[in-house]
Amino acid sequence: MREIGPKIPGGALLLGLAGLIPFLWGVLVVQTGQFAFVADPRVAVLAYGLMIFCFMAGSLWGFAASAEWETGYFLAVAPVIFFIAFVALGMPVNFVLILGFLALLPLDWLFQKFGHTPRWWLKLRIGLTVVVVACLIALVRT
Repeated sequence: MREIGPKIPGGALLLGLAGLIPFLWGVLVVQTGQFAFVADPRVAVLAYGLMIFCFMAGSLWGFAASAEWETGYFLAVAPVIFFIAFVALGMPVNFVLILGFLALLPLDWLFQKFGHTPRWWLKLRIGLTVVVVACLIALVRT
């Protein structure tokens, strides 16, 4: 079968998939009560999710810097600024993370449209984001 779109490098795919493990673990622990080795798995997953969210926004900063794209710098920091603002206004962290990860996708698309990301970037990001958002929703629904 022929692959659709550019091939995701093995290392990027492996690390991206490995990055899903804490999200999947959190859902497993909350759903089953098994494999818990922290006091509150939801807090652990939300802390990890925030770290990954900031990392993804930081990746956009790196793309903007590489391209010397002034607008890109502002776009790269906007998700984190909005996260802080929404949480400060009292919105639940889980909900803001869901919105944040979904809001990163159009930015990823824009950076890719202007040629500032690897050709495979959006292909990887969409798949990972679907799983992350599904896990964050599952943590809310339990």
